[in-house]
Amino acid sequence: MSTDGDTLGDFATAHGAVAHSRATSPPRDDPLSVLDEPDPIFTDESLLDPNVVPDEEKIVGRNEQIETVAHRLKPAINGASGKGTLILGKSGSGKTLVTKYVGREVVQRGHDADVDIGLVVIDCAQRRSETQTVIRLASQLNDPTRTNVTIPHSGISTGAYYDRLWTIINELYDAIIIVLDEIDRLAPNEALQSNVTPEEADDSKLLMQLSRAGEEDDIDAGLTVIGISNDLKYGDRLDTRVTSSFAPDDLVFDAYDANQLRDILNRRAEAFRDGVLSDDVLPLCAAFAAQEHGDARRAIDLLRLAGEVARDEGAEQVTEDHVRAANDDAEVTRLRDLIRGCPTQAKIAMAALAAMEHFTDRSYFKATEMYRVYRAFADAISADALGQKRITDQLREYETLKIVDMNRTSDGYREGTHLELSLLDDPSLILQSVGLDDRLSDIPINDAMQHRIQRAIEN
Repeated sequence: MSTDGDTLGDFATAHGAVAHSRATSPPRDDPLSVLDEPDPIFTDESLLDPNVVPDEEKIVGRNEQIETVAHRLKPAINGASGKGTLILGKSGSGKTLVTKYVGREVVQRGHDADVDIGLVVIDCAQRRSETQTVIRLASQLNDPTRTNVTIPHSGISTGAYYDRLWTIINELYDAIIIVLDEIDRLAPNEALQSNVTPEEADDSKLLMQLSRAGEEDDIDAGLTVIGISNDLKYGDRLDTRVTSSFAPDDLVFDAYDANQLRDILNRRAEAFRDGVLSDDVLPLCAAFAAQEHGDARRAIDLLRLAGEVARDEGAEQVTEDHVRAANDDAEVTRLRDLIRGCPTQAKIAMAALAAMEHFTDRSYFKATEMYRVYRAFADAISADALGQKRITDQLREYETLKIVDMNRTSDGYREGTHLELSLLDDPSLILQSVGLDDRLSDIPINDAMQHRIQRAIEN
């Protein structure tokens, strides 16, 4: 099979993973003239940013959830603590959007009542540890001109960071709302498979400190904590002491259906110029997203990408063909989002597993076979390779993300049992998504590496 290039970066480019960002219309004599011209496709592209919190009329099918979150956060308006909450549901079901929207409204009502409310939303997938999360919390809430508190990036203990956080809250706020998005990423599966007990996991330690801050007289302000997770069983993983102290109520967000997704897109269509969208664009975007467990974020991003493809081609209208072209790129984007924040070593192992399937006629492999290719990939880019147990433990996070399947199987009495791995996603898409990572794009997949992969699974 052709490699379409010598490296993963070449593979990603050859398969169009970055096609939407490359203009296909003839180059201009004055390339900066685009800055002075009206956009032929969009009037307000910001409406298609899934991370932008829209007005209430653009939030579809979530009135019940909005009301529940509002009840949880309402005490902050009086400077009190609200009920701890775990918001659970599949990616793109509106969990973060609703929480940010209600939080914004609560902060405004607090301002009107002369109550200083601090709202901070932390993406735990980007922090990955208790200490990093506390640093981010303190940095986001701090105003050093008023507190005289500095937040160094390193050099002090986790306890000292908490002390500075408490000082900031006491100096500046009557109430605090802390939203921990993707909180489960603070306690990945590999930690739970090792010697780390639930109470020692970073998410448990963080929730314990935050939920007891008022009881321990660390802060005078009201404190409300909301955790958001795509894992519907996340609460079952928490230490019993945390559940007792945090005592969260669960709020589950159901996936959007195709009609709701279409309604969401209709309310974002004003991002485009009149008459630019052909009639089949919104239904097709909604249909693609409905296939991915009703992911509204995916639907919105797909619509934006389709508009960019049309603009790059110099087209006058966004059509079904542009949506289908954008969908290919969106698949890679989806995987990049899923593995965002995962350790580099785990990404190398995932690329190894994908390459093994892509360049062979097999779809499942022993952990020992995967490890040989992983070592070859790591050595090729001068990355320090982990031991086999550690790297297979790291891959368990991909099992939670529904990218890889891991099973303990037996070859009979003489051979014993072994760990078997297989992909639940298209290996080509995984290779493309990893190939867009600057560090990993240099992993070779030339003929020599393909022969090495073959030998690794034949030994």
